[in-house]
Amino acid sequence: MSGSAGGSAAGAARGADRGAPSAAAEATAGAVLAGYLHAQAAEFLRSLRLHRESGADAEDASEAARMLRRSARRIAGTLHVYRPLTDVTWTDPLRSELLWLSETLGREYAHAARLARLRGALHRLSGAEG
Repeated sequence: MSGSAGGSAAGAARGADRGAPSAAAEATAGAVLAGYLHAQAAEFLRSLRLHRESGADAEDASEAARMLRRSARRIAGTLHVYRPLTDVTWTDPLRSELLWLSETLGREYAHAARLARLRGALHRLSGAEG
């Protein structure tokens, strides 16, 4: 009988062990999520600084805007996917703002590309006449 009692205790211990990894996995998922969001926030801030410092250089400004948009989209997407792990009272409004910023930067990129094409066309026209 002691063998069966020992087996029951071992089975109960295994059952308790099965419950423990899920709690640890949630904590680990939260820690991994926090680390990833921290890295993306740092990338976002670096991109924002580059965008501000790009000044009149159109190529640098375009690259900085692209990097900023990428960071905003990654953070917003991560907040959406991992919504159950976050405090939605602040992550949902943040996500909305990041999506708005991403759309705005997308339009900036499209306008910059149009401007470059127009300038190229004007240059070709002025060269053809001269």
